Amino acid sequence: MTCCVSLRRDRGSVFPSDTRSNAGTDDISVFRKMFTWVTSGEPVIMLIATGNLTTTLAATSLLDERTKSPPGRKPSLLEAPPMFRVDGAVGDTLRDMKTNPQDRSPT
Repeated sequence: MTCCVSLRRDRGSVFPSDTRSNAGTDDISVFRKMFTWVTSGEPVIMLIATGNLTTTLAATSLLDERTKSPPGRKPSLLEAPPMFRVDGAVGDTLRDMKTNPQDRSPT
């Protein structure tokens, strides 16, 4: 289960979240499920993931690589504003992973 609340303050925003894995009382694990992409002077993009950990880590790694790679690799989150295009870029990455599970290289 993942829960998130955002707080808009005078000096910025705060995004506290609580992510829990499905584990028993004697098996506690911590996994990063909050990811951010930042460009100076531009809006901050934050993704809070739920669901399959393998898919989450693969998708965010691909999005990271596409963002930091040479121009021409698509979709890049930092070139995708407004917000519905960011959503589309994440969706496209997840769809690409599902339809081409063997080819996880950036396009």
